[in-house]
Amino acid sequence: MPLRPLPIAALLAALAGAGAGAPVRHAGEWRTQTGGAAPRLSCYPSDQTLDQAYLLRVASRLPGASCKAASLSTAGPLTSFSIACTVGGKAMTASGTVTDTGPDAYVSRTRTHGGALKMLAGLAVPFPDTDTTTVGRRLGPCRPGDHVVN
Repeated sequence: MPLRPLPIAALLAALAGAGAGAPVRHAGEWRTQTGGAAPRLSCYPSDQTLDQAYLLRVASRLPGASCKAASLSTAGPLTSFSIACTVGGKAMTASGTVTDTGPDAYVSRTRTHGGALKMLAGLAVPFPDTDTTTVGRRLGPCRPGDHVVN
């Protein structure tokens, strides 16, 4: 099975534009699909505004990641972002857009470059560069048994 980095787009799953200002991922059950992968249902228990602090916090969840810089700008339904991290001792950058496509719906396009997965023997396996597209839509309130994302 080929190694793939956790795309930043997946970490930004379920972010929808709020119309004016920074995008907000509203609380509830979200259906997201990245590329040709199977759709995923997740419960987000609270609203979250997409700002630089949030972007750095979720990007730092990558195993071995240390993220130090991010930029974020919103104009109408389009939010552009970029982030620079060290992952597995290697520099990694990610940039992309999140486009509000309707009430509680979005499309995210992300490009990542660099980074590595540290192996037990101290070796680092480089991540391939990736281009991903994630589509998400809020379905309604969370349901019992949903995968909860904090």
